[in-house]
Amino acid sequence: MSYSDVDLVRLLIQDRAAPFFYSDAEINAAITQYGDTQVAAGWLLRFWVIYLLRQPNFTLGSFSENHGSSLAELEKKADELIAAGTSSNAGLYAGGISIADVEVARADEDRVQPYFTTGMLSNPDAGEQEGTV
Repeated sequence: MSYSDVDLVRLLIQDRAAPFFYSDAEINAAITQYGDTQVAAGWLLRFWVIYLLRQPNFTLGSFSENHGSSLAELEKKADELIAAGTSSNAGLYAGGISIADVEVARADEDRVQPYFTTGMLSNPDAGEQEGTV
């Protein structure tokens, strides 16, 4: 059985019973905005908690009894979802240049060699001077 991204987000935030808190369009917008179902679920869960806290007749005790978890647990789950989604998508980049681009540039014989190099201006023999940091 396959699930859609909307179904996965609903599962992650426990929004599975009608009437749904979020519409399919809202969930799709969050997935598009954040580019990852876990990150979208985390932010939607966080916004849900904020919404609940702003309700005039909201009480923590009744929420825990009705939903089986405290708001602190929901916030922790939201943070975990956001962290899991962002760390799984993060790649390593140096100045926006890939390793392949660097290798191609170094292999180009017509390339002008850089004038400055790392450590070029350091003077290890100078030692520390008084009045400098």
